[in-house]
Formats: sequence, C-alpha cells, structure tokens
Amino acid sequence: MLDQVSRGRDFEKAKAALISTQCVFCHRVGNDPSLPAGVFGPDLTQVSARFGRRDLLAHILEPSLVSDEKFRSTVVTTTEGGQVTGFLEREDDERVALRPNPLVPGVVEIAKAQIRERKLSDVSPMPAAALNSLKAAQILDLLTWFETGGDP
Repeated sequence: MLDQVSRGRDFEKAKAALISTQCVFCHRVGNDPSLPAGVFGPDLTQVSARFGRRDLLAHILEPSLVSDEKFRSTVVTTTEGGQVTGFLEREDDERVALRPNPLVPGVVEIAKAQIRERKLSDVSPMPAAALNSLKAAQILDLLTWFETGGDP
C-alpha cells in the first residue's frame, strides 16, 4: 500500500494520529504551532530526506533495529541486583540521576558506590507497537505527513 502515500491523504487525520500515538510528545514533527514539539527524541521534520517511505515505516515498526546512541536510555544494575532504566539526567562524582520516563517529572538517584553495572540499552525507548492502534489509511496519512514535513 506504500504506493498510496501522497495521494488523497488527510493531514488533519495525520495530526490526530500523531497525537493519539503520542509521537508529538517525544518528537518534533513539523512547524505546525498547534502541535506540541517534543524535544526528547529525534527531530522528524526532515526525516524524508534521510529515509524513503519503506525504510521510515520499518524504523517506526521496529525502532530498536537502529537506535542513535544519544537517544538510548541507560540501564543501571545495582549491587543489590535491582535494575533502573532511564535517561541520564545528571551525574556527579557520587551519584547518577536517571529519568525513567521522559514525559513525566521525576528522577531516580543512585549512589555510584551502589552501581554494579552501567550500560546503554539495546532497546529503543520508542514503543514498537506505536502504530498498532491505527488503521492502514492513518498510517499512510502519517507517512505522507513525514514526506512533506507536515506541509499540506
């Protein structure tokens, strides 16, 4: 169905899909001032310059296939065997502070003396099921949005 992208698509439905799938809370998706401009994930305003529609859809469906290091979370295993996953908020000589959910205020502080292992996660913070609630037409609308940078 990818050949149907850019033909008769609905930008208002694309905007609604960007909101319902929560894309706009992590990503900047265009210059539309009516949409939130997420600052947590990659800027997708010009994503079509980097990816064709098939590759873009593959990245959306399987976000952990390729994940830029600067957008990966940190996994800390404590000396007691617990694990905390989050985005590095701050660090000093004695503590590490991770934000488990970038959309919610609050951090978890861990004393460095309590850290057994620290590594970048292999799993993208973007949910792999982001498009599961959408119909095929809505997904095509989204792909058209990204191809045009949100400009009807």
